[in-house]
Amino acid sequence: MNKEIIIVTISLGNDGAERILTELARQWHQDGHKITVIQTSPNRYGTEYALPEGIEQIQIHTTSSNKIIRFLQEIKVLIGILKKRPRATCLSFLSASSFILAISSWFVKNRIVFSERNNPRKVPVGKHQQMLRDFAFNFADAIVFQTEDAKSYFSHTIQSRGHIIPNPINGNLPEPYEGERDKTIVTACRLHPQKNLPMMINAFSMLADEFKEYKLVIYGQGVLEDELRQQIASLGLTDRIILPGFASNILEKERPCTMFVSSSDFEGISNSMLEAMGMGLPVVVTDCPVGGARMVIQDGVNGLLVPVGDTKTMYEKMKSLLANPELAKKISHEALKVRDTFPLSKIAKRWIDIL
Repeated sequence: MNKEIIIVTISLGNDGAERILTELARQWHQDGHKITVIQTSPNRYGTEYALPEGIEQIQIHTTSSNKIIRFLQEIKVLIGILKKRPRATCLSFLSASSFILAISSWFVKNRIVFSERNNPRKVPVGKHQQMLRDFAFNFADAIVFQTEDAKSYFSHTIQSRGHIIPNPINGNLPEPYEGERDKTIVTACRLHPQKNLPMMINAFSMLADEFKEYKLVIYGQGVLEDELRQQIASLGLTDRIILPGFASNILEKERPCTMFVSSSDFEGISNSMLEAMGMGLPVVVTDCPVGGARMVIQDGVNGLLVPVGDTKTMYEKMKSLLANPELAKKISHEALKVRDTFPLSKIAKRWIDIL
């Protein structure tokens, strides 16, 4: 049976949660479901992911400079939309849009589904924001978590309505690269403290003299760009560590690289990690909360895990892949199996069973 799904979000900016929403929306639309995306602050987070024709897009425009009045205006408009579509299931991934949807749920009959996309102990930032998130979750008919660790943070009442669904592999993932790989170590993420990029840069600096032909490329944009450039300059590596910004064709950029690295202090399940593995890149990633990396990676088999904040171990594991091509080849082969474990079509169907 085809369903009507209304996605409520702040924007479709270039972050992981919005990216997964976009991927799922495309797949659901392709499978014949009616999809509407409502944004309260379009373009708020920069470059946005594109939706295909046939997906209705609604932007809620508010006029007040007062945050409380703006919030009430958004709720009023949203209620008006939902009352005309009482059979639609409403879905939100972000805490701010979940709170708006939770208040709106008092006045409508729609099924409400929320999802926790990060480490609930760290995001959103601040106890007040986390209390609002937890309050909102009490009004959901179902809540989707990426890992058991994330689910365990919440009350038993919320957990009783919880479901575990991992992130999907990009449905348009390129085929694995054939031939000699570029001497490039790559990552793609927000330039944000959560990602602990100074640790990655320091680990690469320890490699730099031993493997002079390699460079580190960090794709993404964010608040730490200037600070990271200063760190790179202080290490004398401006020609070896590159910050090219956001890349719309990131998969093609990553595909021929030697390895993918992530140094995050916490994550849900990293989309970039899954995609890198699905293209056959050996990955070196931190074994960080909320357990997404260890859920996917068997250390030494299909990837390499590093303790959070451990620069020396990250350096050693990166070095082991560069110094041992057979190990890198073995890990690359095993990593490809995530394509069969997390295909978009299968993950999208698991969502539909809940929606």
